[in-house]
Amino acid sequence: MKRSYARYLVLGTRMYRGHRPGTVFEAALDPAAEQRAIDRGNIRVLERIDPTLDGDFQLPHDWPPSEADAAAIEAPRGASLISKGG
Repeated sequence: MKRSYARYLVLGTRMYRGHRPGTVFEAALDPAAEQRAIDRGNIRVLERIDPTLDGDFQLPHDWPPSEADAAAIEAPRGASLISKGG
């Protein structure tokens, strides 16, 4: 089942995933976890949100870059690894 993005209200007297009772938060919860929390009375769905882009969005004409262009701007192989020496 696909996760859905929603706005939630925290109910009851306990925090839910770091959010205090009475607060509103937005998240994409696992559907089973969401249903359990609703059944327990921890949260209420205020609104389902379908994120979209406004207008006519198009990628730049030169995207994605060619393999040669991408290789020229990427870090050398292994550059992100931390060596044992520090």
